[in-house]
Amino acid sequence: MIRKNQILASVAILLLFGLGFSACGKNEKQGGSSGGGGKVDPYEGQGGYLFAHTGTGSNYYKLFYALSRDGITWTALKRGESPMTTYRGFPYITRDDDGIFWLIGTSSGSTPHFPIVWWSEDLITWKHKDLPTSILDLPEGYENDTNSYGAMKIFYDSPSEQFIITWHAEESGLSGNARWESMRTFYILTKDFVTFTPAARLFSFTGADENMAQIDASIHYSDGKYYAVIKDERWPEHASTGKTVRIAQSSSLIGPWTNPGGSVTPSWREAPTLVKSPDGAYWYMYVEDYTVHKYELYRSSSITNESLWEKVESMTPPPGDNCRHGCIIRVDDATYCKLRDTYDK
Repeated sequence: MIRKNQILASVAILLLFGLGFSACGKNEKQGGSSGGGGKVDPYEGQGGYLFAHTGTGSNYYKLFYALSRDGITWTALKRGESPMTTYRGFPYITRDDDGIFWLIGTSSGSTPHFPIVWWSEDLITWKHKDLPTSILDLPEGYENDTNSYGAMKIFYDSPSEQFIITWHAEESGLSGNARWESMRTFYILTKDFVTFTPAARLFSFTGADENMAQIDASIHYSDGKYYAVIKDERWPEHASTGKTVRIAQSSSLIGPWTNPGGSVTPSWREAPTLVKSPDGAYWYMYVEDYTVHKYELYRSSSITNESLWEKVESMTPPPGDNCRHGCIIRVDDATYCKLRDTYDK
């Protein structure tokens, strides 16, 4: 009897002890890097979110990572240092049907830079392939900024099993505000990063938006519909929606696209990224307030009803000044744990 009681007691102690540990094998607590008073994360074991972003000053174009279980409280990984020092660009990550992550960047050194595609199975070890600048050649009348190529973004389209790469470019020969007012979104398609379609305009808006300047367009797919999240690059005095984020939709990857809806954000916001909330009840849109170099979170139960979008005041971005132009993606628990265990030591 004594032996049996001892065994039961030992099992009970082990169970209690195990409750303090997450599926990652660490004592996971709510509240970002501060630990938040030691509360166990209610989203433990359910995956989370990766924020891949660039920084400010000398950290601009570099890659940084942050993690969050709930998409609201963020912890910078690797003590705020870059996890991949060879990357240069504005990070935007997509995942294909085989579970491979993809990322577009550019070369460093003298211009013209050339595009580089990166891929990884775990967001930790990356391989890359240099691409020719000719794939980004534009129709007559437009020219690329060969330093960054208009903040290129990549999206894998599962229905057509191909990638779309988007970027913005300006009309030739302009400068200053006129240059920014001339920005339009271009795209190319590829299945293998060997053969590419010619660069073409993605949007053909009409009416009051016919001459809408566009930057930072990202593509998303949900329930048979495509959504383009775009910054209206016009000045507020020229358009009431100027310098805000808006959303267009289409039943096809390359359109035709509807005119974008009303403003989702205030003015002076850019670099939008869109994901679902942990419970699936909301869409989360993260945007940069580039007047202060800080990310904000807005949420809505409907992508296209701009009146439902509201700011989530409790969102806590990673600490420090490295929090500019990037993307946020949902990751499974194994990926989340591997990222944390690799970089959060």
